[in-house]
Amino acid sequence: MISIIGGELLCALGQGTARIEALRTGQATVGRMAVTLNDRQLSFPYYRLDDTSRLVSTALIDAYLDRVVSGLFHKLALTPSDLGNIGVFLGSSSIDYSLARPIEQAIISGTAGHGHGRRVGGGNYADRLMTRLDLQGLSLTYNTACTSSANALMEAAAMLTGHLIDHALVLGLELFSPTTVEGFALMQLLSPDQLRPFDQHRNGMVLGEAVSAVLLSRHELRPSPWHYLGGQSSCETYSVTGPDPSGVGIARVITAALAAAGLVPGSITAIKAHGTASDSMDLAEMRGMALAFATLPPYFLLKPYIGHTLGGCGVAELVLMMEGLTAGFLPGAPTATILDQEFTAAPLQQGMAVAAGRFMLNYFGFGGNNTSFIIEKSEPPA
Repeated sequence: MISIIGGELLCALGQGTARIEALRTGQATVGRMAVTLNDRQLSFPYYRLDDTSRLVSTALIDAYLDRVVSGLFHKLALTPSDLGNIGVFLGSSSIDYSLARPIEQAIISGTAGHGHGRRVGGGNYADRLMTRLDLQGLSLTYNTACTSSANALMEAAAMLTGHLIDHALVLGLELFSPTTVEGFALMQLLSPDQLRPFDQHRNGMVLGEAVSAVLLSRHELRPSPWHYLGGQSSCETYSVTGPDPSGVGIARVITAALAAAGLVPGSITAIKAHGTASDSMDLAEMRGMALAFATLPPYFLLKPYIGHTLGGCGVAELVLMMEGLTAGFLPGAPTATILDQEFTAAPLQQGMAVAAGRFMLNYFGFGGNNTSFIIEKSEPPA
């Protein structure tokens, strides 16, 4: 069995105690981000993790990764030397943040861009991290849109199960990228005011930033109540922007995830829904869950607290969920108040006391990539 030893998160909610308080009270502060489209400056709500300049450099990304990993190691009282035969798995929807601004400026000016002359790509961040920590092993990166770090985690678990590695450090990385925000704005997928997943008046996504890490192991370096049970990822070909609106593709991956974990639908305690608040995505997700579950378990949302962190949401939302459950509850959805008439059940409106159970985490992305995996939190000792 694969143990999840622990996790750490940088996001708009602040430090650990502040995150728990926000989840408990249903309150999160969202700022705004300005972008320029066709010579017009527009402003959208945005969950930003700090006020550091986003003229991104590789040094800035390295610093965020160092911070989240050192926080995780400190929390677990581990050092890199404790982790032999380790793999590092990084999921992000951006290829290389250090190129975002030069590319944008080159497009605006109509001139050739000038890069820094080195190899580019998300893998370089993982490689440099391994060098700084003196870790020996493989490093892999994943870019499958909003499922990137969820797929990174599933691949890490598969390699652990196959005894290819003994430990896995899985990272989710998503910071502000002007190209990304402007692209979603041009497609009219961003909400002008508030994220309302599954609500009748939902009007688009609200993006956010997160840097996160979890440590998985075949050996319990530290006692942990968390275990990865199984999952499934698959791609649909219905559309370049999302899943089949009937929900059949989502239902298929949910059912396959249950089978991979050796579970039946009735054994799921609760579902972490993807909940982007886009009209078609929420419809497909609700229809898919209704097809997969005769009786839908309670389901809850995390994007109203940290925004849609795109490729980073797989690990970020896992860590945030684990923090809430460690504190003994699942959060309510403060902005999903008027259920869409077609939907069969509302997300949790108030926090729900939960000490242990089996939890399904769902992620669905651009390009029709659907991912669902299941983790277990064992009962606390008597």
